[in-house]
Amino acid sequence: MGVYDAAWTLVAWNPTWAALMGDPSASAGRDRNLLWRHFTGTAGRVVRSPAEITEFELSAAADIRAAAGRYPDDAGLHRLIADLRQVSSRFAEAWQQHGVGARRSDRKTIAHPEVGPLTLDCDVLTVGGSDLRIIVHTADPASDDAGKLSLIRTIGLQGVGSDPSRW
Repeated sequence: MGVYDAAWTLVAWNPTWAALMGDPSASAGRDRNLLWRHFTGTAGRVVRSPAEITEFELSAAADIRAAAGRYPDDAGLHRLIADLRQVSSRFAEAWQQHGVGARRSDRKTIAHPEVGPLTLDCDVLTVGGSDLRIIVHTADPASDDAGKLSLIRTIGLQGVGSDPSRW
């Protein structure tokens, strides 16, 4: 489980999340921001098809646009959006769609360095009265992916590099 704020900055995580996605403990600031990392091309473990990338990018821009509307005076959030528009033509294009919405769920493939690829359901749970998002990854209990996820829980960060560019 990972916890993100309204701007999609990772603020907390549990050991299983770190083992699954990569240990972010050495990262800070924008290096912990999901949108910054994605739109600036920082490598991660999530593998997406071109169509899935487009869908993610449109959804992410719509989500952060909704956050900007809720927090019109948040200088940090608006600076992030301006910087993303400047450094990423893909974000600028998605932003120009003027979509407004919230990310709720997804299905993603994660390329894990020890157990290989696994495809998981990704649910975005919101906390009432706040803009915290709890991201939970699950697998069908009878699937090979469930076994891989269980193995990741067991091995944790043992043998997993803590390279922050790969989470």
